[in-house]
Amino acid sequence: MSSHAEQESSSPTTSAALSDSSRWGPFRLKLLGTIILVASVLEIGVWNAFAPDRTQQVMFSLPIISALALAIVLWWSLGGGRSWDRIKWRVIVELVIFLVYRGTVRFEGFEGDMIPQFSWRWTPTAQEKLSAFLASNSAQPATDVSSKPVGDTKTATDPAAEPRLEISDTDWPGFRGPQRDGSVTDPAAKFDWSAAPQELWRHPVGAGWGSFSVVGSLTFTQEQRGESEDVVCYEAETGKQVWVHHEAVKFDEPMAGPGPRATPTIHDSKLYSLGATGLLNCLDALTGKPIWRREILKDANAKNIDWAMAGSPLIVGDAVIVNPGGKDGWGVVAYHRLTGEKLWSGGNDQASYAAPKFATLLETQQVLIFDGIGLAGHSLVDGKPLWKLEWSNGPKVNAIEPAVIDDQSLLIGSGYDRGGALVKLARDGEQWKVSTAWTVKQFRLKFNAPIVRDGFAYGLDERVMVCLDLRDGKVKWRNGRYGYGQILRVGDEIVVLSEEGSVAIVKASPERFEEVLKFPAITGKTWNHPVVCRDLLLVRNGEEAACFRLVRK
Repeated sequence: MSSHAEQESSSPTTSAALSDSSRWGPFRLKLLGTIILVASVLEIGVWNAFAPDRTQQVMFSLPIISALALAIVLWWSLGGGRSWDRIKWRVIVELVIFLVYRGTVRFEGFEGDMIPQFSWRWTPTAQEKLSAFLASNSAQPATDVSSKPVGDTKTATDPAAEPRLEISDTDWPGFRGPQRDGSVTDPAAKFDWSAAPQELWRHPVGAGWGSFSVVGSLTFTQEQRGESEDVVCYEAETGKQVWVHHEAVKFDEPMAGPGPRATPTIHDSKLYSLGATGLLNCLDALTGKPIWRREILKDANAKNIDWAMAGSPLIVGDAVIVNPGGKDGWGVVAYHRLTGEKLWSGGNDQASYAAPKFATLLETQQVLIFDGIGLAGHSLVDGKPLWKLEWSNGPKVNAIEPAVIDDQSLLIGSGYDRGGALVKLARDGEQWKVSTAWTVKQFRLKFNAPIVRDGFAYGLDERVMVCLDLRDGKVKWRNGRYGYGQILRVGDEIVVLSEEGSVAIVKASPERFEEVLKFPAITGKTWNHPVVCRDLLLVRNGEEAACFRLVRK
């Protein structure tokens, strides 16, 4: 009797629970479907309508995906029953999964289109590989040079009596070559591209996005080694470290990572380097000993830009020209190459990431500055702008050097859905007029500057190689996916260093896309410019460097 009564008394509760569960189940599934549907609609909108280029598509997608993941976790944790025991065990399972993830996966940064990169935690970091390399006997520098105090300037005591590093026509003394146009001008640079090159050396390097300069038997680059921003000299054919110059500074940010962004410039046996935080150094190229040092952002009273100073110093006559982007006439600054004293400054616009470039346009020598606002020609006498073309995008990122087509035409391109244009200049006395002959969307050169050959231009348009006709800007072909890599030209071929670290050889022909060779060169995210000097191909990224000997014809 008692048992029967208990069953009768419990039946209404049990029925209510079952009724509640039966009502909650379908609603819970509908809620999950609604969450996924809303996220899908938002993603479709981002990829097809709202975001104009891949970088913005990925950036807008990340918060949507994160919100979707959080919503699903909450749906799974709190749904399917209101019992605290059920919720508790689901939270414990989620916590275990999170701890396993944190213990096994390491965030490594972002690709050029902002897709996150990860690696296993048990694999050595780039810094650990570098530390092991530097600890080996073969990696000990012949000269280890620390920085002079800020503000010290000093010329060489007797330059004529000291050994000198002479630059020849076959050397690669600065960023993108002697003319900063990414073209190898050595007439002996004729190679059998169908033959695989011979690897001479490879080893870890410090973080950084600059390239190599090569003069004689030496090659120079900039690296972040722990808390020290260094200029490093290696033997070109062996990779053996010759000397290293230290600066006790470090720039780091989560998107592009740590390290200097510029490439050293070699001139008159001296090396000129610009660090990520704006430290401009003049060093003896043979020994690494300091000659003078300036802080260009401090001089210009300017703030650093989001991804740091990246414009490799330009030498014209006695001037070392940089682009700190200060106001009140401090946008572009020239220092004396021997003493570091200021020669002139001009312009007021925010800096960007392109290196200064020298050009003679309409019989006037000038320095071209592609800053955050647009492209300008500055006087070499006083630094004042001669002309200006406004050409910008949302993040104010102009990261490539303009290509000089003739004495009144320039080719430019920018990422973030901006595209490219043929810039035309005209002049009436002291009055300059600037216009665009044509613009084209399919020339979104985010990191790489264009290569010009026989009336056609080549570049990586949002990760894909494109060929343009310079007469009208029409696309001849678009093919070959290389990520946000870099290119240079050797005769009739284009050397592509892809974002994943492979090297490809592409014919510089408007007729069709033709890839004649591709091989893995280095590992890791690669935004650095390749170098071909004599028969050497040098490549690097933020983790390792390698040198290959090309097969001559």
